[in-house]
Amino acid sequence: MSSSTESFIVSAPGKVIIFGEHSAVYGKPAIAAALSLRCFLLVAPSADTNVIRLQFPDIELDHSWDKSSIKWDEIQKLLKFDNKGYPVPPSELVPEIVDKLSDMLDGFERNSVHHLACFCFLYLYASLCDEECPGMTFIVRSTLPIGAGLGSSASTAVCLSAALSKLAGWIKDPQVHESDNTPEQDIEDLEFIDRWSLIGEKCFHGNPSGIDNAVATHGGAVMFQRNSEPGKPSTRTGIRTLPPVKLLLTNTKVPKSTAQLVGGVSKLNSKYTSIITPVLDSMGNLVQEAYRVMTHPDFGSEETAILRELVNINHGLLVALGVSHPALEKVKLIGDEMKIGATKLTGAGGGGCAITLVNDDADESTLYQAILEYERQGYESFETSLGGKGVGMLFQSDVADDKKFSPDVFCNHANRLEIETALAVENVPEWKFW
Repeated sequence: MSSSTESFIVSAPGKVIIFGEHSAVYGKPAIAAALSLRCFLLVAPSADTNVIRLQFPDIELDHSWDKSSIKWDEIQKLLKFDNKGYPVPPSELVPEIVDKLSDMLDGFERNSVHHLACFCFLYLYASLCDEECPGMTFIVRSTLPIGAGLGSSASTAVCLSAALSKLAGWIKDPQVHESDNTPEQDIEDLEFIDRWSLIGEKCFHGNPSGIDNAVATHGGAVMFQRNSEPGKPSTRTGIRTLPPVKLLLTNTKVPKSTAQLVGGVSKLNSKYTSIITPVLDSMGNLVQEAYRVMTHPDFGSEETAILRELVNINHGLLVALGVSHPALEKVKLIGDEMKIGATKLTGAGGGGCAITLVNDDADESTLYQAILEYERQGYESFETSLGGKGVGMLFQSDVADDKKFSPDVFCNHANRLEIETALAVENVPEWKFW
């Protein structure tokens, strides 16, 4: 096992479901895509090589542990390794490992956001590193709204999985720049990060689908379909070739209950099966059409125009299932009136977020006016894009002296805009990917 003490930053995107939410529960395919809103993790040497420190300024978390408090010998015996000596992620969290980490989580309210973040970090650290790894400081910053259904926990788990895998020498450093069209050479490294990030997601969510971390790892988009047989994994088909598509994401800030919304569709389907089943079938067919368009070898303006038509149809089908909300309809109404693009709810509905695939001819001033109108309604909008790169790394040694990053500066970026200005993939050409 090798280790490195050079400072570096890892970044992974959030995700948004574009097509097929709710019908996915009934075995139909759905498509999720990466967002240019991302999580960033700075890894820097600790002053004391025996100390590991986790800082998450966005949730006011700052906690340190002495590495010797990890029960290394006992945990190592509970890990599985393949024939190359690489750690193999378990299908579920290992209860004995959870138990051996419990003392290190004393003082955190169980299942609070601080408890879950520390639990994810420690479980991955104890599984991927060993006591020879030097103490490091891990600082997480995110431009993703937390708890808005945009995969913020998955992008955090992917960043941690990649960073710890690098520190422990399980993966090679990435070599591909964002502007390169080189096909991925290190798919094994990405699969390793993906599989271990799912373990991190299980620390946060118990039984996640694996879609969020797959998109955060690989970028682009993913079509996924739940297996109708219990216990069988979902089918995932990557769409890594999707070029960035301009998107406006609007968070209504209306709280929602996914379980209640899914339950409501189930009741409607039971009561009016002959009506609702064709709606769900139509959504499945719509996703297949979207997949065909998104994988077009010469994806361009004609394909984005078709996707906008499909966005409007998909929203109408979701309205028919009763999962929209007056706030979401307001977002769509404003977007339609100002002709900025095609808008639909995303995720469970009943509040939460809407996405607008922006028209090719929508100018910045009109878009700005729409964002102002959304703000007047109490909503928050983000200009972002669909598709783009997955997990990447930025090394201190690669950037010019005037661009060097430090824990203090990284912690003190005041808001999303400052983080993106300093670190966004499109602003910093030194980022590298697998």
